[in-house]
Amino acid sequence: MTSCDVAIVGAGLGGCFLALLLGRGGKHVVVVEQGPSVPTAGADFVKRPGMQVLARHGLIGLVERQALKRDVVRYYHDGQPIQECRYPDGFLIRPYRELVEVIYSSCAMEGVEFLFDARIDHLATDGDNIGHLVLADGRELRAGVVIGADGTRSAVRQALGVERKTTAYPHLLRVATVPLTASIAQLNRLYFDSRGWFSYLYPVDQDQARVFVGLPGEAEPSTPELLDGLRSFVTDNADAFDVLGNAAWQTIPISAMRVPAYHRGNAALLGSAAFACHPMTGMGMSYTLHDAEILAEAVIGAGGDPARLEKALEDAYEPRRRAHGELIDYGDALAGTYHDRDAYLRTFRQDLHVFGDTPPMDEQFVTRL
Repeated sequence: MTSCDVAIVGAGLGGCFLALLLGRGGKHVVVVEQGPSVPTAGADFVKRPGMQVLARHGLIGLVERQALKRDVVRYYHDGQPIQECRYPDGFLIRPYRELVEVIYSSCAMEGVEFLFDARIDHLATDGDNIGHLVLADGRELRAGVVIGADGTRSAVRQALGVERKTTAYPHLLRVATVPLTASIAQLNRLYFDSRGWFSYLYPVDQDQARVFVGLPGEAEPSTPELLDGLRSFVTDNADAFDVLGNAAWQTIPISAMRVPAYHRGNAALLGSAAFACHPMTGMGMSYTLHDAEILAEAVIGAGGDPARLEKALEDAYEPRRRAHGELIDYGDALAGTYHDRDAYLRTFRQDLHVFGDTPPMDEQFVTRL
């Protein structure tokens, strides 16, 4: 059986960033990932809260190097511009996998160990603690602390007996990556219409763009029907229709998720193992980076003492559920107004889209790392 200070299940953005901070703090960290490499699916945006976290830990330059930086999103309803959301500090767009790989590459310098193609067979519990992890290939890993950064179906959350509450949104999301066109390169545009459809078009690099389409209900239109529907309200991206006809659409059900507790014993939950908000809030990834920072401070500050860890998680990390809850509630409210221009404008909160929650960190902790 292998031993380590911290085992992190999941090598997405939250898992990798937490591993990096813990490695810098002198912890022996093992990251267990069921896939063959870091995950590829996730959001492409880092907004102000996440940018501030990355800057505090000397990573913003690495992330910005290949990222696009934008400072405005224009909103439309039934084809007419209704408002612009401006970002004084800008926000970063970088394909999720590239962003995770930047953090993952930095982990190597801190001695973090990654186990890929490592599926969890079961997690052995000892009272409120997770005693050790048993992998499908028979390997066992004993850790002083276990972090579940393993998504909405988290094995760690299930082992802790923490029940999730999931609320499905009334839209089916379709996503495609297409060649970049001039209008998409010019400006991020988010469209809604009176039927409840929405579409978001933005660049992800110098050559490609991402297109999101939200359809109310469980409708599955043919490609011609989908394009005709989009043409009726996507007005300032006419050249996008030159590439959308050949798009390979991925259909994704979207939902919110919350749980009543983020930790138990020696284990804690991170990222979408702990919460999920509507993707149109655009803040999930930035909040997760800040959550990882708080978790790292709690684990390092505990110094291996279970009682101190329990208190740190209760005092510093559990309050994050309030911030996440506000974001989830906001996403719920927005999702119900896409068809109604005035209701959407009344519900829209620029402070959450731009600034999120940006509480200061303990500067002594940041300095130690």
